[in-house]
Amino acid sequence: MFGAINSSGAIIDGIKQGEANDILLPNQIERVQKVAVDIGGSLAKVVYLTSGPRSQGGRLHFTAFETDNVEKCVAFIRSLLETNPDIDEPADDLASESSGESSNEPIIMATGGGAHRFRDLLSRELGAEIRVEDEMESLTTGLNFLIREVADEVFTYSEDRPMQFVDPTADMFPYMLVNIGSGVSILKVTGEGSYERISGTSLGGGTLWGLLNLLTGVQSFDSMLEMTKSGDNTKVDMMVGDIYGTNYSKIGLKATNIASSMGGVYRKTLDKHFDDTDIARSLLYMVSNNIGQIAYLNAQLHGIRRIYFGGYFIRGHPLTMHTLSYAINFWSKGQMSALFLRHEGFLGATGAFFKTDKATSSEPLSPTPATAPSFMPESAIESSALKGRRMSLKTRRAKAYSFTENFSIAAAIADNAVGALGMLDCEPSRLMPLPQLVNTSEHPYQPDTVDLMTEPRQQVYWISAMENNTKGLLSLAKSGALPGCSDADSIQQLTSFVALYLQHLQRLREQPLAYGAMSVRALLGLREQCLHEVGLEDIFAGVKQRETDAALAALPDLLQATDKLEINERTRTLTHNVLAGNMFDWGSTDLRDALAKGALNLERARSRISWSPEFDNSAAFVTKLTGPETRYRRAVIFVDNSGADVCLGVLPFARLLLQQGTSVVLAANTRPALNDVTARELLQIVQRVGELDQTIQGAVDQGKLMVYGTGSSGPCLDLRKLDAQLVSQAQDADLVVIVGMGRAIHSNYRAQFLCDSLKLAVFKNQMAADAAGAQIYDALCKYESAESAKF
Repeated sequence: MFGAINSSGAIIDGIKQGEANDILLPNQIERVQKVAVDIGGSLAKVVYLTSGPRSQGGRLHFTAFETDNVEKCVAFIRSLLETNPDIDEPADDLASESSGESSNEPIIMATGGGAHRFRDLLSRELGAEIRVEDEMESLTTGLNFLIREVADEVFTYSEDRPMQFVDPTADMFPYMLVNIGSGVSILKVTGEGSYERISGTSLGGGTLWGLLNLLTGVQSFDSMLEMTKSGDNTKVDMMVGDIYGTNYSKIGLKATNIASSMGGVYRKTLDKHFDDTDIARSLLYMVSNNIGQIAYLNAQLHGIRRIYFGGYFIRGHPLTMHTLSYAINFWSKGQMSALFLRHEGFLGATGAFFKTDKATSSEPLSPTPATAPSFMPESAIESSALKGRRMSLKTRRAKAYSFTENFSIAAAIADNAVGALGMLDCEPSRLMPLPQLVNTSEHPYQPDTVDLMTEPRQQVYWISAMENNTKGLLSLAKSGALPGCSDADSIQQLTSFVALYLQHLQRLREQPLAYGAMSVRALLGLREQCLHEVGLEDIFAGVKQRETDAALAALPDLLQATDKLEINERTRTLTHNVLAGNMFDWGSTDLRDALAKGALNLERARSRISWSPEFDNSAAFVTKLTGPETRYRRAVIFVDNSGADVCLGVLPFARLLLQQGTSVVLAANTRPALNDVTARELLQIVQRVGELDQTIQGAVDQGKLMVYGTGSSGPCLDLRKLDAQLVSQAQDADLVVIVGMGRAIHSNYRAQFLCDSLKLAVFKNQMAADAAGAQIYDALCKYESAESAKF
């Protein structure tokens, strides 16, 4: 729509403030769809949307410039708008809807005081229409969007407990936003679009910037913040101890509390030479402490307990956040905490981008009734007879979006920032929680089984394991074990992927919280993002096809043999076959060599599995399923690997349920990850199995066997974020089945449900087994009835 960016390779190095190459794109052409800018008194923040082959619905990028160098910002936006004559595509739905029209005429959404001040400059230099959006409304819209859409967006901070991530979405309102830019505005927000400015102060980021420039001569804000790290404010401040000689315990003051900012300068015994770093630290404390106190007083006045601090003044700077946190904790006597945002400086620009876009409103949406054919996910509908329905479905669903942060290309918001920002990939579907999932304040859902931030040994192990596994992928490709991924171009792409992912792992060794809460799920998801970013969409496609063909050839004999068994034994055998099939996992380093050599079949896989009563209560499930009164209405099965896993394990198990009158929804990844089966592939597999088996074909014809994408693209699963079509089909499910180590052990091991549930996996990793108290290759067959669930 606006042109293209010819990028120059994916790297994750930190960015320099105010340069036009802040956003480093991968080797691909990206069409810029929409640009929004928030120009404050000190900094100009830019948010822009691109579309290209790496993201289905578009991608949001973030960058910033000093307002005094606004010409650099204008030049950067101009570079985004330059037309590429090789591209002739319709505008992206999200961009056209959010601007309210589908014209190719450039439109820049602008907010902040500078949107008025520089409006003529922007219009003249860019040749675009400048739409000015209300600053306060943009701030609250941006904050609401980021809270709802971005994982690990909100956190608390202190020196002894850095970046403790919190989920505020359950009870968002009311809250107070303290936006610290050049000055400070304090907003009370009581609902979507309902806010008022209740206070503010001229003592803000501009105050610190101006005073430090006058007193030290330093001009860069980042350099000023860097100075504060080594400064000692007690050399220029007057402390309580300087007055009383000790604590003033009666009124709750410690000797180390500041009695007077810069007040120590007039003490006769003080050395009259003052270090710039000491001055910088004193002034940072002065500004931050006062903002914190003003914020607390306003919260008390208005009966608000949730205080967000935003604005580019903070910039992820540890000392600034610690000071604000200390002030809120001190004045509230430990009853309140300061809340911070990873995208703190981009609230206004993000809000301006989305404010006119009803499609991406942060209001939660209801599940969308599926109008696609019963067992066909929208993304998998290909036949010409269905194209008309597909187009109508796409039009109906064009107003549903969700965003996932992509850290394959990440940059720190500032040199000293505790975290980094990724890109936000827009997915053309709304992601919603599984209706049966228990997620309450008393029983909060946590998808990750192990918190790597509280388990240092596990953290070191998993980063090392990811490094070794990643190098192993390149070795597999070079050996020819990955069909279709062994040519020179693919090897070069894999080499680029290895370099990129290892860079990320090194960063996480040094800054474990850089990309949010670290977990096995996050590390595995980042690996897939890096693969996709270098253009390797599905490196296991050839492996999956080969193993699926072999498994389908063996399927008729397996069905014939198990159909002869008595119902109890058949149920037990088919349940155990799901576990045996799950051994065909190319993500397991221990099993990958055997799989590459073709040395594993279903019987050998079954023989390697151990059955411990502590982790296997399959007998209880068999008893329940074969009981005279048990007939599940609908089962949702979250599947794992392609090949033997789904063909010889999951589908025969699903067939058993179908024979009992249960309708079955098979939920598979929307995009590839390792050798996991995708919804598109599973659809084709079901069609092929239908040609071999009347039960499967009859269920498909009657709409009792359905396939839907989960909306996921990783080996693990967050049950709060599922495709709305799948959620719609799962509304009346009374059995949830989760298959695989990534989905049932690394994640969802402790998940609870409002209905019966069955988790089926094998501990194929020693560290995962140790964490659970299991042995390697122990089976996990965890059946829980709704009546026995502990909630």
